[in-house]
Amino acid sequence: MTPELLAELARYPAFPPSAATLIHVAGIDAAAKLISAWPGQDVPMPAVPGGTLAAGRRLWQRLADVVGTDAATHLVQHYAGTDMLIPNLKMVIQQRAHELIRYEFDAMIRAGVSGRVAVFELGIKYQMTRKTI
Repeated sequence: MTPELLAELARYPAFPPSAATLIHVAGIDAAAKLISAWPGQDVPMPAVPGGTLAAGRRLWQRLADVVGTDAATHLVQHYAGTDMLIPNLKMVIQQRAHELIRYEFDAMIRAGVSGRVAVFELGIKYQMTRKTI
């Protein structure tokens, strides 16, 4: 997940509030790193930056390794002792793929490609069945 792709996905209706919160709290770069590293996870956050107990310190270190200490500090301050949900964005990625497929299909038809050939080519490109395309 790149920050550019995450910014693009943010315009889709299925973009989850938890992803928007990650972007707001930690920045788009850190949010993209988290979504790539730990998609779909509920992360039990330490109560304070750096952690106080051994488990909190280990979690802090893992988080800082993924996003850096500045972003990790912001996230821990925001979620302090609660779970941080990291979305997997599968539904949004699917919405984007369907939009791209519709756009490419229309462009291929305008260029004179038959519907059957367009469906075939798009099926290969997006690794989807004819029925899905």
